[in-house]
This record gives sequence, C-alpha cells and structure tokens, in this order.
Amino acid sequence: MSSPLTSTGPQRKLLGARKRCSNGSVHDQEVSQPSKYFRESSVDRLSKDERKTSKPPASNANHGKEEGCQWFENSFCSTRNISKRIILQESSCTKNLITEKENQENIVERLEVHTANKKLQSPRTKKEDEDSNSQKDVFEESFQDLDFLSHVESIESQNSVDFADTVAESPAEDLVVVNRPEDNTQLTVASSETESHTAVEKTVGGKQSSDLEKNVEIYSNTLKFEKQSDNDRCQGKDVVDTDVSGRTLQTGKEDGLESIRVGSLRDRLKRKLLQNVGARSPVSPAQTVEEGRQSRIKEVEREAAILQDEGSADDIGPFYGLPSKVQELLQKQRGITSLYEWQDRCLKLPSLQKGGNLVYSLPTSGGKTLVAEVLILKELLCKKRDALMILPFVSIVQEKVKGLAQLAVELDFLVEEYAGSRGRFPPIKHRRRCLYIATIEKAHSLVNSLLEQDRLNSLGLVVVDELHMIGEGRSRGACLEATLLKVLHARAPTQIIGMSATLNNIGDLLSFLKADIFSSDFRPVKLTEYVKLQDNIFEVQKGVTLQDSLDHQRTVTFEYSPEMAKVDPDHLLGLVTEVIPQHSCLIFCPTKKNCENVALMLSKLMAKHRRELSQVRKQERRDLLKELYRDGEQRMCPVLQHTIHFGLAYHHSGLTTDERQLLEAAYTDGVLCVLACTSTLAAGVNLPAKRVILRNPYIGTQFLNRSQYKQMIGRAGRAGKDTTGESILIVSPKDRCKVWDIISGPVESCFSSLTYDDGKGIKSLILSSIGLQITSTTKAVFDMMSQTLLSLQASHLSCDIVAMTKDALQQLIDEGLVVQKRSLSQGEEIFCHDPSLEVTPLGRATFKGSIDLEFSTQLYTDLKKAEESLVLASHLHLLFLVTPYDLVKDVRPSWMTYFKQISLLTPVELKVAELIGVPEAYVAKKASGQVTRQVVDEFVVKRFYLTLMLYDLWRQKSLWEVAEKFDQPRGFIQNLLSGTASFGACVYHFCQELEEFWAYQELLGTFVKRLAYCVSAELLPLMEISGVKLGRARQLYSAGFHSTAQVAAADPETLVRSIKQIPRKVARQIVASAKLLLNEKAEALLQEVEDLVTVPVDRMTSQGSQRSLSQLNEMDIFSHSFSSQ
Repeated sequence: MSSPLTSTGPQRKLLGARKRCSNGSVHDQEVSQPSKYFRESSVDRLSKDERKTSKPPASNANHGKEEGCQWFENSFCSTRNISKRIILQESSCTKNLITEKENQENIVERLEVHTANKKLQSPRTKKEDEDSNSQKDVFEESFQDLDFLSHVESIESQNSVDFADTVAESPAEDLVVVNRPEDNTQLTVASSETESHTAVEKTVGGKQSSDLEKNVEIYSNTLKFEKQSDNDRCQGKDVVDTDVSGRTLQTGKEDGLESIRVGSLRDRLKRKLLQNVGARSPVSPAQTVEEGRQSRIKEVEREAAILQDEGSADDIGPFYGLPSKVQELLQKQRGITSLYEWQDRCLKLPSLQKGGNLVYSLPTSGGKTLVAEVLILKELLCKKRDALMILPFVSIVQEKVKGLAQLAVELDFLVEEYAGSRGRFPPIKHRRRCLYIATIEKAHSLVNSLLEQDRLNSLGLVVVDELHMIGEGRSRGACLEATLLKVLHARAPTQIIGMSATLNNIGDLLSFLKADIFSSDFRPVKLTEYVKLQDNIFEVQKGVTLQDSLDHQRTVTFEYSPEMAKVDPDHLLGLVTEVIPQHSCLIFCPTKKNCENVALMLSKLMAKHRRELSQVRKQERRDLLKELYRDGEQRMCPVLQHTIHFGLAYHHSGLTTDERQLLEAAYTDGVLCVLACTSTLAAGVNLPAKRVILRNPYIGTQFLNRSQYKQMIGRAGRAGKDTTGESILIVSPKDRCKVWDIISGPVESCFSSLTYDDGKGIKSLILSSIGLQITSTTKAVFDMMSQTLLSLQASHLSCDIVAMTKDALQQLIDEGLVVQKRSLSQGEEIFCHDPSLEVTPLGRATFKGSIDLEFSTQLYTDLKKAEESLVLASHLHLLFLVTPYDLVKDVRPSWMTYFKQISLLTPVELKVAELIGVPEAYVAKKASGQVTRQVVDEFVVKRFYLTLMLYDLWRQKSLWEVAEKFDQPRGFIQNLLSGTASFGACVYHFCQELEEFWAYQELLGTFVKRLAYCVSAELLPLMEISGVKLGRARQLYSAGFHSTAQVAAADPETLVRSIKQIPRKVARQIVASAKLLLNEKAEALLQEVEDLVTVPVDRMTSQGSQRSLSQLNEMDIFSHSFSSQ
C-alpha cells in the first residue's frame, strides 16, 4: 500500500522524479533541496575554520523548494515526451558507459600533467598568488550563494547523458532564478526553443569581477559548443573538441561517450577552477549513493504513474484510504469522530484489502452500516467504480437516500433510488460514479439489466444488508439468492459484502459466496435483559436450564389502585414512567390494533395520575399536532390527537408515510418519549431507546423466534446518549416454558428459499439465466444450479436438486416461456445430446418486466383481451390493467360500499366494468344478500374493487377520504397506490418486449409516471425530490418553490423561514436531495448528447473525430461548472 499524499510522502518524491525527468535523465540527482547538495559538494573545498563559519542561508533552501514546485508545474505536461527521449539516449549509449570510468581517470591524469607543466612554464609571483586567491574567493562565493556548484557535482556523480545535451533539447521552460538577500547576487539560467545556446548573467551588488565574467563566458561558450558537438555525433560526424586552453582534441564516433566526457561542462569548469585556485576538485559521491537514488527514482516513477493514470486503489487519503474530507464530513454531519475498535480491525482485514468477499456479523446497533458506507465511498472515490446497496424495505431505501444526499453533493458522486416505481432500466451510463440503493426486487432487475448490456464490470461492490433474509422462505429470499448467484457466476471483479445476524449455519453462506467471516459480540452500550412474570422481574443470565438463566431482581411495587390494575395488569405505566421523560421507551405489540390500544390506554392513565407529563415540551408537541393536521388535509387520527399531548404515539404500517416520518423525527428529537410499535420498526428505521418492552412474545398469532427477539431488544441503548440499555419481556404463565427457546436457545439457521411455492424460485432463476444467455444449454443450467445455496444444503433439506431442476425446466417449456432446440452436427443427421435453450418472446417479457410467473400468462391474456375493446374515454380501464394481482387476496369487499361506488359510475365507466367481467346486477344482488347463479370470476371482482379505490385517488381525492369511504386503513390505501405504480412500471417493460403491444407502449409511459404520485401536474417536479411527500410538496409550492431547480438553489435557512414547523435538518436534506436529483438529470442529458455526437469508430474521419472530441470537451466543461454550482 502506498503512502498518503502528505508533504513528506510521495508528493515530495513525485516532485523530485518529475524534475529529474524534465532535466533529461532518470539518473540525475534530486534538486529540490539546494542546501543538501551544497553540504555534499562545496563544503569539502573549505578549510576547517571556514567549515565552522560558512553556512548556507536558510532562505535559499526554501526558495529552492518554491522553484522546484514551479518547475514541476511547468514541466509536468512534457514529462512523458522527455522520458521517451531519455530511453532512446540510454539505449544508444549503453556500450560506451562501460569504459566511461577509465576515460575519466585518464582525463584527470592529463589535467594534472597540464597544470604541473603550466606551473613550470609560468612561475607565480606573490602578487599573482594573492590575485588568484582573491579570484578564487569571489568565484566560490558566487557558486556558494547560488548553490550552482553543487548542482554541477550532482550531474557529475551520475552516469548520465550530458547536461548540455539536455538543455539544448529540452522544450522551453520557465527561468530559474536564485536570489541571495545578503549581497544581492542573481543568476539566471534560460532555456529557449528559439535560441541555440544558454545565457548566464551575473550581477554582484554594483561591482563587477572581470575574472568571474571570463568564467561565465567560458560556460556560455561551452554550452554552445556542446550542442553543436552532440548534433554532429548524432549524424555520425567526427567531432573536434576544444579545451579551455585553446587546444583541440580529435575524436570520432567510435570513441562514443568518451569524447562527450572530455569536453563536458563539469570537466571544463573543473579545469578552470584548477587554473584559478591551483587545487584539485573534490571526489564525487560514492557509487552506493548513486545506486540508491536510482532505485528510488524508479519507485517514485512507478507510484507517480499509478497516481496520475489510474489512481491508487488502496491508499488515496489518511482515513482508511479515503480523503480527509470524508472524515471531516462524517464529523460535521453525523458527529462521528472515530471508529470503534472492531470497525478498525474489520476495515484493515487483508482479504478485504485484496477485494475478497466478506460477511460480518454483529448484534443490532453495533455499527455495521458505517463499515459498509466506508467501503462504498472507497469504491466510488478511490477505485472509480459504481456500487450497489441492497436494503430490505422501501422505507429504509428512502431513508438511506436522504441520509447520503449531502455526502454525495459534497464528494461529487451520484445516488440513485431503486424502490417502488423509481429506477431506470437500463441504468444510464454516468460520467460520474454512482451508488445504486435498491430493494431486493429492484436490485435483481438492476443486475439483470447490467448483465444484458455487458456492463456488470462497472459494478465494483455489492453490499447486502440483512443477508440472512436469503432464508426468508418466500419470493424475496429467492430473489436475493438469484441476484448474488448471477454476480458470482458472471465472474466479474465485483466484491460482495454481507451484513448478517448471527446464524447457526453461517458456513453455508460463506461457501456460497466464497467469502470470509468477521464476527464480534460488540455493543456500544451494555444491554441488560429482563423477563417479567406477573409481579416479578428476573434478570437473564447464562445458564443450563430456565431456572438457572433467570435471576430474581425485584418485585414491582407500583402504587396501583384496583381500577388501574384492572386496566393495566402488566404495569406498563409504572415501567414506562421509570424512564420518561428524561429517556425514551419502545413498546413492541403483536398487532396494529394493539399498538393503538396501548398508546390510548397509557395516555388516559397519565391524564388521571401523571398529568404533569403533559407539560413537558408542550409547545413542540402542539406544533407536531398542527403539522400532522396540515399534512392530513385538515384531518387527523383521533388516537394521535389525544396521545401526543403526553409524548405518546403509535407506529405501524397503517399510518401514511408522511405521518410515520413526522413521528419518527419527533421521537428522535425527544418531543415524543414513547412509541407503541409493531415488529416492523425493529427491522426498519433506526429508533433506539433507553428501555424496550415486549408486550408479549408474539407477532400476530405466531410465537417469537430467537432472531426476532434479538432484533427487537437490540434497539435498547442509544450510543452517545445512554450508558446502558434495558429490555423487558412480559410473559404470561402459560408461555413460561417457551421463553427458554427465546432467551437461551440456539440461533436459527438460514436455508435457501428457491423451493418456495413448489419450486417457483428455481423456475424464475432458470428463465432469467437463459434469457440473459448466462446458460444456453441444459448442461449449463445444471452447472449453474450446482452453484446455488440450495445445492449446498440439498442433503440437509432432503431434496434432489437434479430432479427439481428437470421439473422446473420442463414446466417452463410447457408454459411456452422456454423453447428447446436441437441442432445437427456437421451436416450429419445426428442430433446433439445437449440441445440449446432459448426464451420465447413471452418468456423474455416475463423476466425483463419482473412479472411473477404465476401471473405472467394471466397478464398477457388480460392485455390481449383489452386490446380488442380498450376504453380510452376514461382512465378506469388502464387502471384495472395495472392493479397488482398479489394484493387481491388481502381485500374483502364491503358489498354495500361496492354497490354505492359502482352506482356512481358513468355509462362509459359502467361499460368498462361490463367488459372486464363485473356486471352491476351481480354486485347489487351481493349487496342485498341474495344468492345469484350468475357465473363470474371472483378474482376479477375483487381486483376491480381495488381499481375503484385507485380511481378515486387518480381523481385526486385524499387518502383520508378514500380510506373512510372503503373502510380501509390509510396505510393500506397508500401501499396500494405505491404497489400499483411499481406494478405499472413492470407492465410497461413487459409490453416493451412484445411488438404486438405497441399501443400500450405509447399509453403506459406517461400514465405510470403520473400514477406514482396521483397529484396535479404542477406538483410533479417537487414530488420527484427524495423525501418530499404530498403535504411537503404543497408547502413548498405555496412558499414559491415551483421546480426542482428552485429548491436546489435555495438556502436551507430560507426554507425554515418560509415553511412553518420544518426542522433545519429536514430542510438541509431536501435541498441536498434536490441538488442530487438535478445532478442525476444533468448526467442523463449529457450522456444522451454524448451518444448523439459520437460517431462510430469505423466511419469516423479525422476531421469528424476532432470535431466530436471538441464537442465532448465542451460538455466536460459544462458538467464541471454545473457540479461546482
């Protein structure tokens, strides 16, 4: 793993490496620290006394660093071209480098002889010696100030191409200027493309040195001569080198690099210094230092290539490979300053760093989601690949999209919601990285779409929350197993991360996913479990038997009157008032009706015996009531109207989405202290409490299992607010023996759900795999089925996987969804033993539309029948065609209400009912209680009853009005609407695959989009914003925000001032979600434009190619400016 980009890490190395490349040789020394090379080269020339007193100015080093940064910025773009020239030069000079050392030694000997002869010929006088020493002092002082001599020595210490050659061939670069404040000395080295030499100028505070000017002139002439000589050598000419004394040295191309070193810059300057000083130059740095630097150069260049071209996949920043900005945003938005110890260990697992699959298991509220989010951000920001997060419920998907919206805007990635009617198929090819947050069913369709388009490689990470739901036993578990199997079977470089509850057979999941396991029993807050049996409370401990596991703690002594004990035999009021209003409490009830009854009962008892609780946060509770009243269109639940005054409320699916969100926000802020809820809250949004009470050990009429019990009590204890958490299970004497299985029994096992409904999961898996061409033969089908979780557990489940696969495949063929073809082998009339498999058009429409196999044929029949006599005078007929089949079993019509509604239909609408198969006379007789002999399809009659509810919503009647008219819960009406919108999208995709239904393709497009909200056209843009429901959309529209762009451009404080009772947190989330939606739409438009302007490669001319590229560059600029805004 590479080091983070800090001031002392690879960034500093990168500067040195690129600067060396810009000098023309990968063997040159780093020059980012001038003072370092001064100490290595120049200090040897000084006497011992001078060494003590002479020190380079500190400002020179800092100035050199600034120059190095400037040099790096200016030469970065030409680094690659220069590196290519370096490779060519090194390859041509490889043979000559072998003899270079010998030639250097010969040159030094010749110089020594030359110096000795000159001394004999011209003996110095005392005055000449003084002039020479003075000349030496001035010359060395100037080099000391400019740190130029150390640079020359650094060049000499490397076996490299001559510096003059590099200067002559390098592109134009900025001037490098070094100043010394003490003596106002300045030296400028210029390199230009238009000039064939390098000029050196020197100015010394007002006085000129003639000897120094002579040295500089020699240096300038040397550079000019070096360039001409190198050009001649490249052309194979003989070169005549002239030394500083005027003598010529005849060399030829056979001498190679020896001739270069004779007339090199370093040798000529050395000879001049020897003449002036009469002393020998110091010895060059050791060869070991040179080899170390060369090794470091290669390492830095390799890291630089990774950082520049691909980006490091492991370590881009200090926060687990993420930029420090991520850590700052987590602290600012969520208050997270550090990770738990187990989170740190998990993120540093070697298998995780290598991209292996992982399943980690911890108790509820242990912090599993944060680890998943860190891994997702690392995939998006560092590895530059998309990610998919699979969540079990629509409400959790919507909450997660809102929670990540602000992070996405700050870190410049996209978040797309795939739940209900939301989500595009196929997904758009984004120019930025995207996080898909989807339900289990939508995730399956998304993976199918990516496989069909051969884009699964773009998906780098799949995170599955509640992985144990793979053993749910119904269609959702089978759908999740099929999704993961396809990702594994495609052998794409996609990492799978699963979060799971503790399971007894976790090894089966690990084998299926080819994953490692990380488990811990960590909880941020200590949890103490209690069991209440009549008036006694026992603490749960580890024991062999039930008696050993229950330790008696206390007997309840609440001051209950006989009347109170009769109303509240379980002492709920006493248990609740022990913790409120300072803390919060959750009461899990077996049914929805029981939730409402418990909340109402407690509020009535508080009104009589604890009335002071109604004064706590009184004004905020009144504001909450006003908000509920406004969102309910001047209607409100009478139970909530009474209980909220005392900080109580109920929470279950019978509430609308808007009501649940308002109650959840009030509970989180402490306005509400107690929630009476069903078990769905434990598996849904995160609402912890100081104390959790289980009203009885049942969900509906089914006794709790251990995993459900652990999930509920896991909500006890709020990290950061409470030091301990408590759970109390209330048990009646008749259920005492069953408690042992809950509190101390073995954990449940997880088994494959593919066999549900007589193997429907297997048929759906085989159909989609054939349609996606994952399997194309019978043998391939069996091979794929051998990789399923069902195959691993076949012996334990006592099922024959081969026989079940044969039966499922035969049923698909019989239903006309798959066709089996036999091909001839090489012209002989011999059939292949392994026939090929293909899906029929109906089969393709079924799996691409995500239609349940049970209703596929029925949907095709209904659409075909309606096509002959479709009534378009109203939307009633289209509404019937998209009414979900699976909700019909949950409704029991009120025949009198049915008759009233059908009597109000117009003649055109009555004709629709007759065509569908619901005669008015039949409904009239059922309403009057008469027996009818008329033969009708009861399923169609019930389905049309649901259609009448939808028809009222389509005509923009409120949920309250429709719920009261049909005597249904508000939550059921809202779920019916969202389910219809989702099924309508499936029917639309179903029709797209069948050419015969071209008319439905045109009709259902805009119809389904409007059906998702059933609101007026002006509110549609606001309803598209994640987290904005009908009531909030009306508030925004009334405040002057009529479009998504206006909301995105608004300041959250403006929303708080414009809309009453809107929390700042909600305002920030709405603005962030609006910005995210705009970014998503902009990406879609840019991709569409790119597809339009991009010409196929084989038909693209060079001129057209340049024009297309220029257009794409302009789009990049637009996208960047839009993101910055």
